[in-house]
Amino acid sequence: MRLSGRWCVVAACLALAWAAAARAKAPADWRLGPDSFGPFKVGMPFAQAQTLAPGLNATPASLRASSGCDQLPLPGHPGVALMFVDGGLARIDLFRPGPRTTRGVGPGSRVAQAMRAYPGMRVEPRAYEENERFFTQRSGANAIRFETAKGHIENVYAGRWAQVQYIEGCL
Repeated sequence: MRLSGRWCVVAACLALAWAAAARAKAPADWRLGPDSFGPFKVGMPFAQAQTLAPGLNATPASLRASSGCDQLPLPGHPGVALMFVDGGLARIDLFRPGPRTTRGVGPGSRVAQAMRAYPGMRVEPRAYEENERFFTQRSGANAIRFETAKGHIENVYAGRWAQVQYIEGCL
């Protein structure tokens, strides 16, 4: 009887480990496009995003850098932030290696890879970094933007055209 009890415990531990691994793996499959990151869609209300990401909590209005705009880390997804403007998802940011765009580009990728994946991007000087660049590709009312640093992509922003242009988050 002790043996079967131990096997039940082992089986339960394995089942929990497999379930945790499946949950941890799912975000790696999420890709950033001009209008979404996994189940997060540009324009979705904050309350809907909260149901997808328990622990996503708005910054109190008195502590926000800008009224009507809130930029929050996505719980459980290091290197991803969500920007909400007037209660709707307006922009998704990638700022650490790991998450990637639908075309395989992310922080840490070489600039040449981004240029091949997104031909015809608009190129502009990067604010505050005279030797670096912004590469932006518009897609209707949305866009995807890359910031460079020393030959690599440092940050990626996607979402509404106006918010993708913000260079200091919600400021």
